[in-house]
Amino acid sequence: MTVILLFFNFYIWQKLVRYNPMQLFIKHYNNRLRVQYAGALLASKRWLQFYYHKREISRMIPQILYFLHTKPQFTSIDEVIAYIDKQNANPHIHQNDLRKLQKFVNQTNEMMLSTSDENGQPSSRQMRFIVLDDAPNIWYFGTAPDTPKIEELDRGLAAIHTMPTSEGMTIASSRLRVYRAQYKLDELADYYNAQVPGFMDSLSAEDREREIIYAIELKSARLDSWTQHEEVTFIND
Repeated sequence: MTVILLFFNFYIWQKLVRYNPMQLFIKHYNNRLRVQYAGALLASKRWLQFYYHKREISRMIPQILYFLHTKPQFTSIDEVIAYIDKQNANPHIHQNDLRKLQKFVNQTNEMMLSTSDENGQPSSRQMRFIVLDDAPNIWYFGTAPDTPKIEELDRGLAAIHTMPTSEGMTIASSRLRVYRAQYKLDELADYYNAQVPGFMDSLSAEDREREIIYAIELKSARLDSWTQHEEVTFIND
């Protein structure tokens, strides 16, 4: 009888969470937790520039702290930095980082793209992007040829930050390369239809023909969520 009652209890609760009242309760509870712990969860995003032996290591601080606290074989910051540098030089490690990035990219296709004009005046734009098979660190987006940002994009320098998901997942990077891709928009139609539904329908045939496709190749990125804060590397300079 106990087993049967436990089974029915589990079954009933499983059904309840699919209905609106229970969904609202869970959403309200999650929001309360997020507000309560927002300060601690976002603490890792507050690092400013930090120099150690004339090297800027702010992006490595979460990793350094993690290794010092969890790996007793490391007894100094220098040992940890040497270990991280060795990892970044290992192609196998880069493949692991690409897999980590893929999990984040699967959750978003919207980024804030920041560039600057010839006078150094910055500007930011909200853009949609797509990725092709097996290359999550190369993002593609289109733009009309008569927009002011064309000149800025052709300089090849930019920074990106994706919009936060409900789990607080974001991707940020300023270590990247921007260049014109050898694609026409129609050649990427299947990817746009799958990843950004409705985007192709909003453009006329003439607009699709004129659209210029740019690629952003991430060399490294910062991956953040409510529970994960990590710097990942895909290409060594």
